[in-house]
Formats: sequence, structure tokens, C-alpha cells
Amino acid sequence: MSTFHGLNEGDETELEITQRSRDGRGLGRLNGLLIFVSGASPGEKVKVRIVKLGIRHAEAEVVQSHRVATANARA
Repeated sequence: MSTFHGLNEGDETELEITQRSRDGRGLGRLNGLLIFVSGASPGEKVKVRIVKLGIRHAEAEVVQSHRVATANARA
């Protein structure tokens, strides 16, 4: 089932985690869709697999993760 945001269950995509949900999951947005990602933290850029897709939100699992630099290092 395709939706207006262009994602389907099983799709993989890259996502930046910008905040944490009340239940501790990482949160990011893609094409207007809120995505809950278990095991992800704010400041991470993650490759995720969509496991559950709703109209306004999705749930995803981390396939690959790496930290995004949040501040410049000082010499």
C-alpha cells in the first residue's frame, strides 16, 4: 500500500534523529511523516527500515547508524 509520503513498509531510508519521544524512542521526520525509531538518539543519522506505517507516523528499526557532529572541535 503506497501512501502520500511515498513510503511503504519494508522500505529503507536515511533519517536524522532530532528529538526523543516520551517513551524514549528517537524521532525524525521524512516527507512530513513522523518516524519513531527504537534504539536511536538525537544527533544520530540513521539508515532505517520501516516496520509499521500509519497515516501520520511510522515505526522503524535501525539498519545502520552514525553520529552527526554537533559542535566544532577546538584545537
